[in-house]
Amino acid sequence: MKKYSSTLGCGMKQAPMVLGLSVALCMPAAFSYASASEGMGTRSIQSVMQGRVVTGQILDELGEPMIGVSVLVKGTTVGTITDFDGNYTLDVPAGKNILVISYIGYKTKEVTIGKNNQMNIKMDPDTQALDEVVVIGYGAVKKRDLTGAVVSVKSEEITKNPGSNPMEALQGKVAGLDITRTSGQAGEGVKMQLRGTRSFTASGDPTFIIDGMPGDYSTLNPNDIESIEVLKDASSTAVYGAAGANGVVIITTKSGKAGKTNVNFNAYAGFNGWSKTPKMRSGESYIQGLRDANKATGNWNSAADDERIFASPEAYQAHLNGDYIDWADELMQNGYTQNYSLSVSGGTEKTKGYISLNFSDEKGQYTGDNYKVYSTNIRIDHTVRDWLKIGANMQGSYVHRNKAYAKLETALSAEPLGKIKDENGNFNVEPVIGSTMINLLLNTQSGVYKNQDQNFKLYMNPYIELTPIKGLSVISRLGATLNYSRNNYFQGQGSYQYYYSSGPASKGTNDNVYATITNKRNYNYKWENIITYNFKVKDVHDITVTGVTSWEHNQYDEAYMKQTNIENNRYMWHNMDVGSKNSSNSSLYNMSKGMGFVGRVNYSYMGKYLFSASVRHDGSSRLNPENRWDTFPAFSLGWRMSDEKFMAGTQNWLSNLKLRVGYGVTGTAAIDPYTSIASLDYFGMALGGELQNVYSFSKNYTNPDLAWEKSYNTNVGVDASFLNGRIDFTGDFYITKTKGVIWSRNLPVTNGAFSPTEYYFVNQNICETKNTGVEFAINTRNIETKDFKWNSTVTFTYNKEKILSLIDGTSDNISNGNTGYSLSKGHPVNSFYHYKLDGVWQLGEEKDAAVFGAKPGDLKINIPGMEREAEGKYYKVNDNGEKTYYDSTNKYTPSNKDYQVLGHNAPDWTMGFQNTFTYKNFDLSVFMYMRWGQMIKYNMLGRYDPSGVRNFPEYFNYWTETNPSNDFPAIYANRSLPN
Repeated sequence: MKKYSSTLGCGMKQAPMVLGLSVALCMPAAFSYASASEGMGTRSIQSVMQGRVVTGQILDELGEPMIGVSVLVKGTTVGTITDFDGNYTLDVPAGKNILVISYIGYKTKEVTIGKNNQMNIKMDPDTQALDEVVVIGYGAVKKRDLTGAVVSVKSEEITKNPGSNPMEALQGKVAGLDITRTSGQAGEGVKMQLRGTRSFTASGDPTFIIDGMPGDYSTLNPNDIESIEVLKDASSTAVYGAAGANGVVIITTKSGKAGKTNVNFNAYAGFNGWSKTPKMRSGESYIQGLRDANKATGNWNSAADDERIFASPEAYQAHLNGDYIDWADELMQNGYTQNYSLSVSGGTEKTKGYISLNFSDEKGQYTGDNYKVYSTNIRIDHTVRDWLKIGANMQGSYVHRNKAYAKLETALSAEPLGKIKDENGNFNVEPVIGSTMINLLLNTQSGVYKNQDQNFKLYMNPYIELTPIKGLSVISRLGATLNYSRNNYFQGQGSYQYYYSSGPASKGTNDNVYATITNKRNYNYKWENIITYNFKVKDVHDITVTGVTSWEHNQYDEAYMKQTNIENNRYMWHNMDVGSKNSSNSSLYNMSKGMGFVGRVNYSYMGKYLFSASVRHDGSSRLNPENRWDTFPAFSLGWRMSDEKFMAGTQNWLSNLKLRVGYGVTGTAAIDPYTSIASLDYFGMALGGELQNVYSFSKNYTNPDLAWEKSYNTNVGVDASFLNGRIDFTGDFYITKTKGVIWSRNLPVTNGAFSPTEYYFVNQNICETKNTGVEFAINTRNIETKDFKWNSTVTFTYNKEKILSLIDGTSDNISNGNTGYSLSKGHPVNSFYHYKLDGVWQLGEEKDAAVFGAKPGDLKINIPGMEREAEGKYYKVNDNGEKTYYDSTNKYTPSNKDYQVLGHNAPDWTMGFQNTFTYKNFDLSVFMYMRWGQMIKYNMLGRYDPSGVRNFPEYFNYWTETNPSNDFPAIYANRSLPN
C-alpha cells in the first residue's frame, strides 16, 4: 500500500456513524535454518559471504514512498516487503543479480543490480486496467475480454466502509443492485434485489459464491476479501443454472504470497445512535386531542370538562402533575460498534498460507440488544509438483445475539401518561391506573425476558488441481457446509408479554409463562469438477473451452420444544420437563439434491471480436421426475471498436470502446421439498375417550405438470474509457421476461379443506413477469497531484417491473400470501392494494358524503368508475352499459371491490454518488444514495386514533370544523376508521 500511517473515514449514514482508525502492521519475520550436517552449514555460510546486502527505497509515480511492495530476488525464495517509509533491505545470494518488484495496480519491474548496493526504484502505474483479471463463473477472464454485465469491486473499496457486513459496502456502487438494511437492530442483515423482482415465491437475493463454493457473507470479515464480482445478466449467470436466477455474487478471499510473513491488524470503533423519531403529542397537545375528540360527541365543552375526558381519575391527576412519558427516549439509548481483525500471511513459492481472526461487537439502541461475531478464515495453497496443486479454504464463525423486544411503533403510539417507576424505584406494571397501557420497559428487568440466538457455521473447501499439459487445467473441489443454530426464548412472570396477555393484576405462573428451544441444523455438500483448456491458433485465435459437473446435497432438520407454566423465572429454558402436560415438541426434516452439467466456449479474435456461449443442463429433486431436468443456454458477443484502424484518430481522447450484447436463460425451482409429490399425514385424535390414528392427505395438492420457472434475459451494453483512463463509463440496457412463475394457489373450499382454518394449495406455473431497465456507472479521477486526489463515482439504475399475466390470464389481482402485498396485472410485483383516498369530506359536501354513508370529517374514498351527475347523485356503468344510480336513499357502501393499486415497494430508480478526497496521509469519503418512486408501509399512519387516547405524532393534521384539513379524518371519540 501507499504510505498512510492512519486513515480517517467519514461516511454519510443515518446510523451508525463510525469514526474508524485503521492501523496496519507489516512485520517481516526472520527465519533461520539449521542443519545437522556441518558441511552443509559451511557451504551456507560461504554462500552468504559471497552475496551482498542491497538497500533502497520504492517510490510511486508522484515520488511518495510505498508500503508493502514485494521485493524478490529472481529465481529464489529470498524476498521482503517495504516498510512505512518505502525502504527495503535484502540479502542477495551470490550469483543472483535481478530484483523483481511488484505491487497491485503497478507494473511489475525486473531491475538488474549493478555495482551500487543502494537502489531506489520508481514504480509505474499499470494503466492497462483492461488487463485486470475478473472472476466469472468457473473461471476468470481479463476485463478487456468480458462480454457479460459484470462489476468488480476491489478490497480497498470494500474496507472503506467500516462495518461487519461487507455487502453494505456495495450500496450505491453497483448499478442495478438495490441494498437495504432490514431494521436498525444490532446484527440485522441486508435485503438485496438485483435488477428488480421477477418471482412471487422465490427469494430475490443473489447467490453467493465464496472461493468457488456457496458460502456465508454475513460473518465474513471485510478485511479478508480480495474482490467481489457481481454477475448481473443471464449470459454470465446461466452457467450456475437454478442458482443464477437472481444474479451471482462471487467473493474471492485473500491468499498468502511468497516472501516474508506479513502481519496486519485492523481496528475500528464507532457509535450507534442519534436516531430521529417523530415528535409525539405531550402535555397541552395531548389533552387538546382528547378535547377535540370529545367535543365532537358532546362530551366536552370547556376546560371544566377536562376530568371526564380521561380514562380514570388517576390519568387526569397524572396530567395535572405533568407526568408525561417520552417512550422513545426511555426505550432507546446510544449503542456502539467495534471490530478487531488480525491476519497473518506469507509463504514460499511452493506453499502459501493465510489466516485471520476477527471479533465484531455491536450494541444496539435498545436495552439488551447486542450482537457478537467470532470468525476465522484460513487458506492454504501448496504446489506438490509443477503439474499438481492442492489446497483448502475454511471459513468458520460463531454468533451470539440477544434480541430485545423492539416495538418502537408500539411505544410511540402508547398513552404518554404516568410514571415508569414508583417511589421505591420498582417498575409500575401500569404507568397510570385505569389505562389499558402496560409498561413497555418491564422487559428491561433482569431475568424476566430473553430472546437469544446462537449460530455456528463452518465451510470447508478442499481442492486439487492438475495441469498436465500447457493450457489444460483440471480442478476437483468439494464444498462442505455445516450450519447449526439455536434459539432460546423465555417470557416469564413480570415481563411485558405476561401482563399484556394475562392482565395487569396477574400473579403466579400460567400458560403465558413459557420457554421454547428451537434447534436447526443444515448440511450442504457440493462436489464440482472443472476442466478448462486454453489454446491459441496462429496467435490471433484465442479459445478457452470449459466443462463442469456439479452435484449438490442439501439436508435440513429442526427440533422444537416448549414448556409452559414455569414456576420460577430462574429456570428459563434450562429445566424443561418433556412429557408433562405443560410441554410440547415437534420436529421437521427435509432433503433435496441437484445435479448440473455445464459446457462453455470463450473465443477471441485478435482481442477485438469476442464470443462466449454456454449451456447448462440442471436437475432438481424438488420437481416431479417428468419435469426434473431442464436446459439453460446463453451466449454473448463483444466488439472492441477502439482497436479498429478507423478509430485510430480517437486515441488521444478515447482510450477504450467496447460494445456488448448477450442473451441467456436461467431458472429456479423455488418450492419446498416434497411439495411436488403426494403424501399422507399422520396424527392422533381422541374419539370416545380413546386416541385413534388418523390419516389425511398433505396440505399440498400434487401437480405433476409443475416445471421450472424460467427467465429469458437480453442485455446490451457499452464500456468506454476517456482521456487516458481519467473517465470510465459503463452502460447497460436489459429486458428480462420470466415465464411459468411458480405460485402457491389456494384451492376452493368446495374441494374440502386441510383444517378449519387452512386451505389445500397447489403449486402452479401460471404467471408471467417482465423487467426492463437501464444502468450506468461513471468513475472519474478529477484531480491528481502529488499531495491531493479527488475521485468520484456515480451509479444510476432505472427499472420497470410489470406482471404480464396472472392465473392463466383469468385474474387481474390476487394477494401474495401473507406478505402484505398484492399481485396486480400490469403493475410491479409486490404492490400495495387498498382504498385510494381523495382527502376528507368537507363542510358544504354533506349531500355528496351522504351517498356513501359519510359526513364532513370522514375519509373520502375514491370509487373506481363512480361518476357524479349532480349534488347528492352518483352513478356507475356496468359491463352492459347500464347505469346504476346512488343517492342518500340508495347509498353506496365501499368494499374491497373498490381497492386500487396505490404503489409498489421497489424504487423506480436509484442513484449513488461517492466522492473520495485524499490529502497526503488523510482521506475523506462522502457518499449519498437516493431511491425514488418507492412506496413504503409507514405503520405510524395506521396508528392514528380518532379517540385521541392512543398517541400519534404532533404533525398529524386532523380535521375539525375550524381546521378543515385534508390530511387526516376528524378526531371523534366514538368513531373508528374503515379497514
